[in-house]
This record gives sequence, C-alpha cells and structure tokens, in this order.
Amino acid sequence: MKKIIFLLTFIPAIVNANPIWLGVNISEIYFDESGEWTLEIDNVNITSVEFIDSLFIECNSGSAKITEFDTTDYIVITKENLNNIISLNKEEDCIKLYSYSYGEYVIDSICVGEITGSYVKNIESGQSISRLWGYGPFYKDNTPTIGFENDLDGSTGKIYGYFYDVNEEAIANKYFFIDEGYATTILQETGYSDGDIIIDENGFYCAEITSRSYSISERLIYTPKVNSEPETETMQFQTVNFELNESDSININFTRILTSINAIRQNNIILSSYPNPAKETIYFITSTENEFDTPLTITIYNTVGKKFNSFILTSGQHQWGCGNLSQGTYIYTLSSGNKVIGTNKFQIIK
Repeated sequence: MKKIIFLLTFIPAIVNANPIWLGVNISEIYFDESGEWTLEIDNVNITSVEFIDSLFIECNSGSAKITEFDTTDYIVITKENLNNIISLNKEEDCIKLYSYSYGEYVIDSICVGEITGSYVKNIESGQSISRLWGYGPFYKDNTPTIGFENDLDGSTGKIYGYFYDVNEEAIANKYFFIDEGYATTILQETGYSDGDIIIDENGFYCAEITSRSYSISERLIYTPKVNSEPETETMQFQTVNFELNESDSININFTRILTSINAIRQNNIILSSYPNPAKETIYFITSTENEFDTPLTITIYNTVGKKFNSFILTSGQHQWGCGNLSQGTYIYTLSSGNKVIGTNKFQIIK
C-alpha cells in the first residue's frame, strides 16, 4: 500500500514531462533572409510553482501546439517543434503565445507590420523583434540574440527637438519620460541615474529610444523644485507620429494644445455660450462679476491651439460674429491677465 501511495504522489511530475513554470512569454522573434522564423520564449523570471501542461502559438495563418520544448532560460522554437506548420508573417500578423496549465490560459501577444495595434512595422529580413524584459515593449533589433539574454545593441536611435506652448513659446526647465521606448533604461545605462529627459532653458530636449513606431499626444511633465517633490502636469500636444530605426536622428517638436488646460471654476464663475452649435453669431455669457484685478478676456482657439480672436468682456453677455469660422469645434477661454480661469467649447455649423 505504501508503494501505491508513493506512485500516486508523483503522477503529476510524470504527466508533466519536461515541465516549465507558468507565465512564460515571447522574448524575441527572428525573421531570417529566407523568410523562416524563430521564436524565443523567456523562461527566466518565473515565480509560480505550477507547471505548464502545453504551449500553443496562434497567428493569422492558424495555430499549432509546441510539442517539444526544454526548460532553459531562453527556449528556442522553430517550425520543427510544432505539431503542424504555421507561417509567421512579418508584414502583417498578430502572434499569440498560450501557456496552458490546470484549465487556465496565460496569453502573451505582439502585433507586427501593417495591422491594427502594431507599433513594430517595416521589419526587414535578418531583423528580430525583441523586448528587454519579460512584459516590456517590443522593438526592432538588428543584432538578434536568439537563445541568449536580449540587449539594446542594434536597436536604438535618437529624437530631438523643442517643446512649445499654445503661443509657440518655449516650455523650458522641465523634464519628462518616454518609458515605452526604453529611454529611461538607456539614459540610466549611460549614467543618468533617474533616466529623465531634460527640457532645457530653451525648451530643447534629446532622447535615445528604441527602433519602432510611435504616436505621442500626451506626456506627464515634471517641474523640479528645490528641496521638495517636483510639480507634475499632464500636457496634451499635437499628435506626432514617427518611425525610428537604428542610428536615426529625427527632429520631433511637441506643441501643446489648449485642451491641456483644465477647466477651473473660481469664485463661482460659470462660462457658457449660445446658440451651440452656432452659424453667424454667438453669445458668450459669464454669471459672475469681475472680482479680479485685470479685465476678463475671451480668447478663441481651434482644437490644435491656433488663436482666432481675443476680446475684453464689458458685461456678463458678449455678442460675437463667428460667420468667418469654418465648420468644426472651437475652444474658448476666460482669462484674467495671463491666468486662465475657465474654458469651454462651441461648435460651428454651415
């Protein structure tokens, strides 16, 4: 009876031959000159005590079970390890890795090429898509490291330029981060302990980031303070879209748009307009008397921050001819001196 109990106790280890830990993920996918692919699975930082029963790859051409794999830190998979043939397409594909254990799936995925959700495009033969850490962002790598720990060699370029406010004046003496491109990590490796990207007194910045596509419209901007925590503000900018390749140096400027300004209600100020939508004439209305030291001013912008008009309010209701505006959405602010104390929107129809 003792022998039977002993065998039953170790049945899970027999069933799960060559077990690997739950939570593996895609580390690198290499596309060679002939169009063949190699998948690297990261098995380094696994903390779960459960074993994987099976692994599957799914892509646009179908799905396949990985029938043979080992327990090394970086597991290398080719079509020879699959129960049927699938083709990973670097031009347009969504690749998923399923880890199945005790009735539950863990899924890791990456979309590549010209497909919705992809930020790794125009992959060349001989390149791989890699990630530095288990669940970090991917990037294009000209020096693949299949079977070994990934690095940033062969995968970085630079962007540089200026930060501008809505009046095209420099936003200066601040700093920010681009974590999705490993800029923080790259700067830390080159001696910047915090990894922040400095915006200098002229509004200029320079950052080294990884090779991939970017779309940036918002950043958390930090203003350093002496002997205290920095002030932070989420700024929105005219969207910039760009693709960076190894050794590129691209000029990217960030111009703030007015929608970054949060509506502020001070002293019960309510700012509204009618009719909305408007065609030829619009009325701007405030429900408070001016309790500030400077006149109240209405300023009209479009949604990317271009200024159209500005005028001083002489009463709680001001009529303004808007017939020269094109159809669309516009933003207007209520200001006292240089301080915005309220903001709202109106639409023009034709």
